[in-house]
Amino acid sequence: MLLKDYIPDIDKKIFFSGICFDSSKIKKNNIFFAIKGNNIDGNRFISGAIKKGAKIIITEKKIKKIPDGIQLIQVKNIRKLLAQVSFKIQKNIPKNLIAVTGTNGKSSIADFYFQILKLNNKNVASIGTLGVKSNGLNLNLPNTTTDPIQLGEILAKLKKQKVDNVIMEASSHGLKQNRLDGLVFNSGIFTNFSQDHLDYHKNLKEYLKAKLYLFKNLIKPKGNVITDEKIPEFKSIKKIAKNRNLKIHTLNNRNNEFKILSHTFKDDTQILKIKFKNSIKTINLNLIGKVQLKNILMAIIAATKSKLDLKNILSTIHKLKSVEGRFERVGKIKNQSKVILDYAHTPHALKTCLLNLREQFPQKKIYLLFGCGGNRDKDKRSKMGLIASKYSDKIFLTDDNPRFENPNKIRNDIKKGMIISKVIEIPDRAKALSEAIKKLNTGEILLVAGKGHEKIQDLGKKKIFFSDKKIILDSIKKKNLHLSNNLKLNIIKEKYNFKNLSSKFIIKLARINSREVKQNDIFFAIKGRKKDGNNFVQQSFKNKASLAVVNRIQKNLNVSRQIKVKNSLQFLSDISKIFRKSINTKIIAITGSCGKTTLKELLGSSLNKISKVSISPKSYNNKYGVPLSLFNLNHDDNYGVLEVGMDKKGEIDHLSKIIEPDISVITNINYAHAKNFRTIKHIALAKAEIIKNTRSNGFIVLNADDNFFSLHQKIALKNKLNVISFGIKSKNSDIKLINIKKKNKNFKILVKIKNSKKYFWLSNNFQNNIYNTLAALAVMTIDNDILSLKDTIFLNFKTPKGRGDISKIKIKNKSINLIDESYNSNPLSLKSALLNYDKIDTKKSKKYLLLGDMLELGIHSKKLHESIVPIINKTKIKKVFIKGNKMTYIFNKLLESKKGRILYNKSQIIDLIKKDLNNNDYLMIKASNATGFNKIVKELKGLY
Repeated sequence: MLLKDYIPDIDKKIFFSGICFDSSKIKKNNIFFAIKGNNIDGNRFISGAIKKGAKIIITEKKIKKIPDGIQLIQVKNIRKLLAQVSFKIQKNIPKNLIAVTGTNGKSSIADFYFQILKLNNKNVASIGTLGVKSNGLNLNLPNTTTDPIQLGEILAKLKKQKVDNVIMEASSHGLKQNRLDGLVFNSGIFTNFSQDHLDYHKNLKEYLKAKLYLFKNLIKPKGNVITDEKIPEFKSIKKIAKNRNLKIHTLNNRNNEFKILSHTFKDDTQILKIKFKNSIKTINLNLIGKVQLKNILMAIIAATKSKLDLKNILSTIHKLKSVEGRFERVGKIKNQSKVILDYAHTPHALKTCLLNLREQFPQKKIYLLFGCGGNRDKDKRSKMGLIASKYSDKIFLTDDNPRFENPNKIRNDIKKGMIISKVIEIPDRAKALSEAIKKLNTGEILLVAGKGHEKIQDLGKKKIFFSDKKIILDSIKKKNLHLSNNLKLNIIKEKYNFKNLSSKFIIKLARINSREVKQNDIFFAIKGRKKDGNNFVQQSFKNKASLAVVNRIQKNLNVSRQIKVKNSLQFLSDISKIFRKSINTKIIAITGSCGKTTLKELLGSSLNKISKVSISPKSYNNKYGVPLSLFNLNHDDNYGVLEVGMDKKGEIDHLSKIIEPDISVITNINYAHAKNFRTIKHIALAKAEIIKNTRSNGFIVLNADDNFFSLHQKIALKNKLNVISFGIKSKNSDIKLINIKKKNKNFKILVKIKNSKKYFWLSNNFQNNIYNTLAALAVMTIDNDILSLKDTIFLNFKTPKGRGDISKIKIKNKSINLIDESYNSNPLSLKSALLNYDKIDTKKSKKYLLLGDMLELGIHSKKLHESIVPIINKTKIKKVFIKGNKMTYIFNKLLESKKGRILYNKSQIIDLIKKDLNNNDYLMIKASNATGFNKIVKELKGLY
């Protein structure tokens, strides 16, 4: 090679064999670049280089004496010349070069770009902190941006392997030291900017100047600049792009071919809805951290500028995997806790990590393990300590790469910004990792920050092999030896530190009724007013319960299977709450004055046709039933539908704090349990307690026809929740009935669903059934494309027993149609039942009504009972019979033609059916549960 072909202003025909800046590696006829570095001055090794055969010396220093036959060249910027010569020597390198710079995110963007091209069968390579990655060449590098001689050789090898797309990280050190000069980049990416490397750059202005060098000098004319228009540095980048005629591409540019419509989380997954041309595409990204979305978008834009079709890119990004040591979930712990490994070593990166984890896992406790490197930017240490204290629940402070600095001093610098009560200080990083993982309880998250992918710990005088990831995996393996595969058992062991409880026990369902216990259930011996569950522990064990939670140990029974706690109900509530925080199941909670159970059953039945669902049994809606139902959910289900009831203020608040609903539904407000409230508004406010305990960014589904819709909507919006409304009368409801038509035996309803319309089939046209259907649709719109649902999804729903189900009972030679509304009664549910009853076409058969008292109405009782009279008088009901003192308020004001008689016992009810009703007549029975009518109806159904 002739020197004049590589260095300007050289006229002589001087031959050289190669270039080098390390005198120990000099070969005959090499050029030696004598570079003065931070720690070593290459000028001190000139004589040694000459002795080894160097023929040409290039330096910035004035040298007076040089041996004969040696060519000395003095230059102003030796590093820049080294890079230019290095890349000029390698004549054949990949054509499409992309550089990514910025404080954080460089490795992730480079790796995502690499993955995208590889998934689309393109030859590609990435070069940076994670080394060189390609199909045929993989190696580690000493620096993010390696020296130009090695980089040139790497690029030449990649070209030989037919790689034409290369993305490389451009560090501020590399740019400042001109390591990339001589390369021409098609595209440059600027991620973000924050404090880092101020030990080298001295101030932020110099640091930013180094980053912007890429765009001022190394991007080809009309090349691409990819960045985020929301960052403060965008103005400077835009100005450079304009001056150099570069094309600028931003994340939210209107000219982009695609648009992100929505972004949601589901545990480790991020769900995107993207509009591309005229279609909407749902993409699941199995990645932790919302910041990953920005990194992926930048990688996507870079891929499109590498001549990839956007449609193909979007069809493959769901396959993207986390980048090594960047929001990387490591291992799997049996108690559903997580360990996240990240390279975050700057204040901004640490804050971003913690905030992203808070956003994606808002109910989880976040623990942090970190330290700071020695002989580096000391000013950031206390800042990182402050961030750690502010955004994490517990901190394991340990060593990073102390290098030649006293590690104790480094940790003390960090602690200046910390809340010390949160800190557990363990200098040995391996011990700190082991202890932090050992202490992780169910559902908790540990962020291990600082070293990420690194395999070395720099202790100054020596460097040792050290991998955070390996130690994490080893620690998880040890932890799992002491954990059960049964999540619920792990929670019980953790809650009260039951170390002696064997992990071999199996827990299927929790029970509070010993008669319902089956094999491997856990029995909770709850002490009530009338019965003490501790007296039934023996029966639960006979029914093969695996464990019993008791208030006292019974030594005559298997002691190892008894868990003693102070309060069994409180223990059940506590572990249910922990279980709730540990599962990814979306919880739907339903409350209201009436219709809760039927809506729960309808919603559970409908959702079960398109996903996995658990629902609370029967009417398990009180302080016993809610925690029991919650604990019995299948944690792998997509949805859990729970019913929440009350009879006084504060009860819904207590229960909804346990279940923390993602979606809350208030069906309606009326005088149910009114004895404990002064006005109906107080009932509405008590029901609204569920709104305040709905998870942040959750949904509230409200009946737009209800008198308290505006009140509940106002409370929901104040709590920054999303409101979805349904209704029949309201014009502005999101989900609205347009019309209903009878078709043969069924009914076809047309429903407006926001801006669309769809038909559904129902088995009846009862008003409460329509309201429940609309409420169910309102819930289902949150996660599902309603227009793609089958129109028969609600058709075969069976009404729950005691809530309007129709059955035939036979007494002697007569067959009677019994409409069972006996589960409960309040003014709204009674009115609804009467209207439904009146709609039934009985042909020539007669309709009869048997009413029992509406209880718990307090001072409002007389008025509310009498309010039913006008409705009954307008119906086609032939005769009304009553049983109960309160019902006389109704009976006395009925039309004489409607009056049957007052009944006093069960035998008179039987006589009524025998004597007053004819074959195929109809009888509806409605009363509050506490009246005992429900038991009477059950006997009637199986009496003859």
